[in-house]
Amino acid sequence: MSTEIIPENLLDDFDTRGFVTLPNFFTADIVAAAQAAIETLVDEHATKLVAAGKANATHADAAFETRWYQLHEHCLTEAADYLRAELHLEDLFGVFFHPRLLDIVETVLGNEIRLYPNYTVRPKLPNHEPTAVLWHQDGGYTEHWHKANNGDVADIRMLNVWSPLVPARVENGCMEFIPGSHKLPLLPHEEREFYLEIPPKHIEPLAKDAVAIELDPGDVVLFHNMLCHRGLSNQAKTIRWSMDWRYQDARQPTLRKENGHLAKSLLHPNDVVQSASEWASLTFG
Repeated sequence: MSTEIIPENLLDDFDTRGFVTLPNFFTADIVAAAQAAIETLVDEHATKLVAAGKANATHADAAFETRWYQLHEHCLTEAADYLRAELHLEDLFGVFFHPRLLDIVETVLGNEIRLYPNYTVRPKLPNHEPTAVLWHQDGGYTEHWHKANNGDVADIRMLNVWSPLVPARVENGCMEFIPGSHKLPLLPHEEREFYLEIPPKHIEPLAKDAVAIELDPGDVVLFHNMLCHRGLSNQAKTIRWSMDWRYQDARQPTLRKENGHLAKSLLHPNDVVQSASEWASLTFG
């Protein structure tokens, strides 16, 4: 691994703030390929909706930023707020297994890296409550899903990655982070209708320091599994498409029934996903 490709002070910034942004990280061709992959999934979904009588047209000529809403205009309650198992497409290999990204991840997690079985594309619809994510730490979900686990979720060595497929701004529901909050222990999380939430009495004293994470396609933000964050509601008239995924120290258990996929390894190099075609041949988990 060449240190020349690692942004200066990345580790210091990550340790201090709990996140680091990488502007213009993905090249235009990688972004275009990812957008095309999602367009393919939208095409497939549109055909199914029309066949089921839930949409009156496939809206094939609609813009990427509006089509998902147009397709579900008369069945919003059935609009999926994420795509996950569908993401084994060749054009997404360059995102999840980007060599330079994995080199950066290695500086945080070491050289045994797993693509954690929680990789997602999200179409945040305008004024759609199920896609307004509440204040939480991802470790809160780990604890919630695996109460039988006797370990400390803070010991799970994981790095979160988020990248938009359209410009992400406050208006259309970008994320907000509380810098330095990853140094806190796991805060209480309570169940709400769609998400877990850190109760107001615990988050309000911290939220005054929140910062909006406004990014463009090609930008990437890396953040700590224990960082307090949320996704704002989308107040625009377009869809905020984004991708989020996680890397984990592959020597640790996933604490899920799925094992994820090995992305980098000195111990088991033959088990690493090697190509776009191999990625497309695999399944979620």
